[in-house]
Amino acid sequence: MKRKNIAVCVTGYNFNYESRVVKGIGDRCAELDINLLIFATLIQRPSLNENRVLPDSVIKGETEIFNLINYDIIDGIIILGDSIIEEKVIFDVYAKASEKNIPVVNVNDPNHKLTGNVLLSDKRAMEFVVRHLVEEHGLTKINFIGGFPGNLQTEERLAAYKKVLEEHNIPVEESRIAYGEFWIKSVDCVKQFLASGDIPQAIVCASDTMAIFCMDYLQENGYRIPEDIVVTGFDGLDDCEVYKPTITSVRRGFETAGRRAVELVEDILNGKKSDLTVEVDSELVIMQSCGCVPKADKRTFDFFSQKYGAETAALEFRTYIHAMNTDFAAVKNSAELFENAKHSAEFFKLDRLFVCICSNIERETAEIDEEEIFSSFRGISDTMVNMFSYGNSAPVGKKFPAAELVPEDILNGDKAAVFAFSPLYFKDNFLGYIAYEPTCYEGNGEHFATWLMVLSNNTGSYYMNKKLELVVEQLENLYVRDPLTGLYNRRGMSKYGVELLDNAKKANSCITVVCSDIDNLKPINDLYGHEAGDNAIVQTARAISKAMPDSAVSVRTGGDEFCSVLQSCSDEEINGILEQIEQTLEDYNASSGLPYKIGCSCGYYSMKAAETESIEKIAAFADEEMYKVKVRKKAMRKM
Repeated sequence: MKRKNIAVCVTGYNFNYESRVVKGIGDRCAELDINLLIFATLIQRPSLNENRVLPDSVIKGETEIFNLINYDIIDGIIILGDSIIEEKVIFDVYAKASEKNIPVVNVNDPNHKLTGNVLLSDKRAMEFVVRHLVEEHGLTKINFIGGFPGNLQTEERLAAYKKVLEEHNIPVEESRIAYGEFWIKSVDCVKQFLASGDIPQAIVCASDTMAIFCMDYLQENGYRIPEDIVVTGFDGLDDCEVYKPTITSVRRGFETAGRRAVELVEDILNGKKSDLTVEVDSELVIMQSCGCVPKADKRTFDFFSQKYGAETAALEFRTYIHAMNTDFAAVKNSAELFENAKHSAEFFKLDRLFVCICSNIERETAEIDEEEIFSSFRGISDTMVNMFSYGNSAPVGKKFPAAELVPEDILNGDKAAVFAFSPLYFKDNFLGYIAYEPTCYEGNGEHFATWLMVLSNNTGSYYMNKKLELVVEQLENLYVRDPLTGLYNRRGMSKYGVELLDNAKKANSCITVVCSDIDNLKPINDLYGHEAGDNAIVQTARAISKAMPDSAVSVRTGGDEFCSVLQSCSDEEINGILEQIEQTLEDYNASSGLPYKIGCSCGYYSMKAAETESIEKIAAFADEEMYKVKVRKKAMRKM
């Protein structure tokens, strides 16, 4: 039986809430033997309190990763809708999935109802905390710090706080309610409570971050927690378990929501008549800050151990990023650009890692067109190039269809696969993506997001410089090339002919100049038109280019005149070249079916490079020889 594939769309995958939901999804997929493909941007959606707008180029670059989804191989999609930085992504993914009858389940996003929906309910969560303080601890003087007035989550949590007090006949006093705007002003709220003279028995915070700020201030000012004042949080962040004292909080059912989302996809696929909207309640996590858990436990030691470990890892990471940027300065080619990704894979403990670059970025040709130079955002190309492989046998440089995601089969192994895909972009160019097999579902933290940003910037700088070099080269070619024939013009002769002469002088060798003139070009123009005349010029130029060695410099010096400069050629070699020019034109005449014949007269002159000051002097002698050949041809035609 074919293994199913579920795709997850998430922004801020490495952050606390998002990673916990993904962990729940991953755990349930593993139990059900389902492949999990995580399409993740690593930046975080700006919070409501942040006066920050993401640039369009960042939004486009980040969200382009969702266009990598291959709907032909996906059985179900789970979107963490409230994390997505661009609402349009939700609509696009849902529309494309609907065309293929793929169910889409949205997690924690009541504003976008899709095929199925899993909602994280806070309706009773704050009730759990306040009821615990009232019923288990007998507290009545309980203060509340919310986020922003009018914010939906703040008002829901405030309503729950009031409800429990009213149920226990405890007066709701407005003086015990303040707004910390998440965490920025939470300390001001504590100062306000203490200054009132009516010291609270407990402070209930609407987020763990606000609780930490409150506890810092209280402890710095001599208050003991929980002996003097109980403090509780909301969210159940990892920090609650390592802070001293550990923080009693409410943890939303993130992992449970992830598990239920997978089950809802399965129910829809199996045609079960299940409720397509599922609510997942929160849970109370009792720690030290309410007094239920003794403070004299191993957590104190764990906190410092984890703190030391985190500082060591941060130092190692900073050293690595510094080395990464330093090494980038010496990069000569795209293969070297990604060499240090092996260290990254080991640092972040990835089982497998691919760096995949769009084939129109890692180009095979040295040409770029005008549309590419002046185009706006460029997205995923149809084909990708594997630029780095770790933990797999896929060869570097392998080109593969983007629809296959990576250059090897990851979906049909002995066990269900877990792969994540995150974007590489720079300014208005989507460069490609990394595909990685994480060792844990929770992502790799802010260090991973920072590494990916540095990799994107270095990659973008490299390819932008390569593109700039190509543009400069093409502009230079326009300056030194004859537009009709592609041969050099007189400016090209001044640049490259002189270089060839200098090289011949250093090698103490001979220099040869071949002058060529098209026969009877004027009659061809007069009788058959200028298009025929241009064709005669182009075909003669091609015959000359074909016959000349690669090191030669060939120039169109006038309307029907050409000049080629060669280094160290014997008379035998030159005569062979002239015969090849003549033969190429004869072959063309024999097959063209045109009413006119194309021919040219050639003459050459060779001398020691050290004995001349310029190409022009040798060309003058070669021109005389060419003229002699032309005279002999005319004489022969009259006989």
